[in-house]
Amino acid sequence: MKKVLLALASAGAVIACSGVATAAQPGLSFATLEYQQPRDPLLPSNQSADIVEQTSADRLAPARTAIDQAVPAGTPRAVAEAVLIKAGAHCRVQGATTERCTYLDVSTRDPYVDAVHWNVDLSLANDAVSGVEVNRTWVRDL
Repeated sequence: MKKVLLALASAGAVIACSGVATAAQPGLSFATLEYQQPRDPLLPSNQSADIVEQTSADRLAPARTAIDQAVPAGTPRAVAEAVLIKAGAHCRVQGATTERCTYLDVSTRDPYVDAVHWNVDLSLANDAVSGVEVNRTWVRDL
């Protein structure tokens, strides 16, 4: 009986550990990319709300690298769409050679609410990714 319990406990530990390893590698996630972004600066009180602010390229560089690794040049269009949709984006064909995938998030920073918008533009050649452009904007509402 002890051997059976020990075998069951060992099997449970292996299953639990393999589940942890799977959970630790979730793939690309826009929610995670957003969480990893430095906090957007507080706007001066004399600056009106509802102005679209552009995230600088240096602050966006780590996210750009993650997206480039998830959707490298040569990736088939369908695979790139699947990766970005799984990451939380919505994709729309813009033409035979371009596609835009977007992700929208809302964050609060008392007493402000920020609407955050990610755009990933895929350049396509022969129905495969030939380039990726990443853009992040945010609008603060008071």
